[in-house]
Amino acid sequence: MSKKKAETIESYVQVYPNDANPSGNMFGGRIMEHMDAIAGICSKRYATNAHHCVTASVETVQFNLPVHIGDILKFVSQVVYTGHSSMVIRVIVQRYNRETYVDETCTSAHLVFIALDADNKPVAVPELELVSDSDKKAWQMGAKVREQSLKIKAMNQQT
Repeated sequence: MSKKKAETIESYVQVYPNDANPSGNMFGGRIMEHMDAIAGICSKRYATNAHHCVTASVETVQFNLPVHIGDILKFVSQVVYTGHSSMVIRVIVQRYNRETYVDETCTSAHLVFIALDADNKPVAVPELELVSDSDKKAWQMGAKVREQSLKIKAMNQQT
């Protein structure tokens, strides 16, 4: 299978009262829901030969800054690593600071997706084309994330 360059997928969301707890902070699970959705779109656009792609795991979730009602969030996702049928997708969530007019990273995670055929069998994905030094660094991190994910899966199967 040929190499493919990963595209960057972006999505925007405004935080409403039903997205937040009584203190006005957005639920972490709601943020993760949006992260999973955009990573799913990213995976399907990358693995065009797949019938569908599914979330296998969510790794390295970091909540760095609170998100409040009224905040505008930008979700940025990109495939950073590929295996045979797996893809590691990095999602960065930024909130627009209404005082400084700058996007601030509030949450990030790596999600592992698997490409499947119509019979739910793994199907090969294109090899990731690494163009820049940042692509190579992201690939190295993605490889470590995938390795960690497989170790955790193996440990869970032993219990």
